[in-house]
Amino acid sequence: MLVLIIAGIVVASLAIQGSWWALDRPAASDDQRASDGSTMLTDTGFDYVNVSGTFKVRIGEGAVSAAGLGMPRDGEKSAEFRRPVRAVIAADKELYVLDDVSGLTATTVDGELASITFVPDVTNNWTGALDYLRALAPDLGWDAAQLDPLTAQLGEFNRSGEGDTFTAQIGPSEDGPAKITGNILFDRASGATPVTITFEPAG
Repeated sequence: MLVLIIAGIVVASLAIQGSWWALDRPAASDDQRASDGSTMLTDTGFDYVNVSGTFKVRIGEGAVSAAGLGMPRDGEKSAEFRRPVRAVIAADKELYVLDDVSGLTATTVDGELASITFVPDVTNNWTGALDYLRALAPDLGWDAAQLDPLTAQLGEFNRSGEGDTFTAQIGPSEDGPAKITGNILFDRASGATPVTITFEPAG
């Protein structure tokens, strides 16, 4: 039995070594990359992100349609990556970059990409979440001063003993080609403070 198990492992290893997954940076296939270079919002598209380490998408003017990204006219698609990846978001002539992204949710409305929300793999506590958003503020068009009163508001929430979660928002950004919003959710029971960042077409 042991010999058979070892043989099975060897065969599996050889199969993996000769597969697409073993390539360092395999070229994206047509069902993994859209016509403009955006990542297809499909399981196969996300498979390529897991290998390449980079997710790409354009929102707003000039963006590929929902169908061109593998999405329905009105729908939602989520992904959790096997490791943190880099997200590159194009809007008009601007490029935004988020590192250490662990997951995302894309939403389409009337045949267009309406929003895409990223889940950064950042420190899972209140102070770390605020520091992360504050560092991003200049690049994403936020007023970092919006974060200043949040710790006091959280203290009031904790003293009140009411409710299970406290939520806060920074943004949306103004005067740019994308509407960008950061959200924080504090869970009273665990102290966990996940962060999300949402991009939507401006206007």
